[in-house]
Amino acid sequence: MARGSLFWLLAGVGAGALAAWFGDRRLFVGDSPLQGRVLRGERIDRAIIAFTDVSGTSLAGAQLPSAVVGFSNMEEADFSSAELSGAVFALTNGEEISFARARLDGAMFGLCNLEEVSFENASLRGVVFNGCVLRDASFAGADMMGAQINNCACEGVTLPDGSDWTPASDWGRFTQTGHPQFWRASDV
Repeated sequence: MARGSLFWLLAGVGAGALAAWFGDRRLFVGDSPLQGRVLRGERIDRAIIAFTDVSGTSLAGAQLPSAVVGFSNMEEADFSSAELSGAVFALTNGEEISFARARLDGAMFGLCNLEEVSFENASLRGVVFNGCVLRDASFAGADMMGAQINNCACEGVTLPDGSDWTPASDWGRFTQTGHPQFWRASDV
């Protein structure tokens, strides 16, 4: 097979796979009816939320499992008590968001600004934070079993047990059940 033909074959396969992936997702771009649907209590599985500004918006109790959120401004948005398990947040500004009491099990945050975010009493089992700014965020009372915090700025963070983060803090104490000093929210 000629090199050019192989390229077009692979491009076609890739386009088909991408179309199939998008086929079962709801797309919310720019000004969208997302808040109205959330306020009506609608569950939106596998939503794609991109290039959107929901800063200051109340999305409390939102049902958005497996959502993909990227290139969005969510500063001061309220996601308290939301269902966001399996969600992916990438390149998103989320300063002062409230994820208090939210379910974020298995979610991934990549290169997000999460300064002063409240994860208080949230379920963060298996969450991954990669290269995020977590300055002054609060994880007080959060369940972080299996979570990963990789290359994140953590100055001023409140840990799940209510103590302050220091460079000597061991996140494994809150994320690894085999840790000799493992702590979980139910220990309070």
